[in-house]
Amino acid sequence: MKNAQQTTNDKLWNSSSEALTLTDKKVWQGSHYADFPEIIDDGDAGEFTNESATDDADIPGPVAGLVYRDRDGTKWVVSWSNSTIFNHKYN
Repeated sequence: MKNAQQTTNDKLWNSSSEALTLTDKKVWQGSHYADFPEIIDDGDAGEFTNESATDDADIPGPVAGLVYRDRDGTKWVVSWSNSTIFNHKYN
């Protein structure tokens, strides 16, 4: 599966009028040591790279999700699946 995307490079822009705080994350496939932004202030962007764990993984390519919450409790879910087995997805 050498054709699998090896990394997901992301830039999350916050224009919600308040800071967003990372409250949960799930990495199904890829590096569990990715440095996801803990807080993204209003008007700022949080950037990260999620790398594929190994070339011979069951699901090659990074697959993960993050949950950010604002002050009033509204949750923002961001997820991605960049593998060769499934269509690339980003929500």
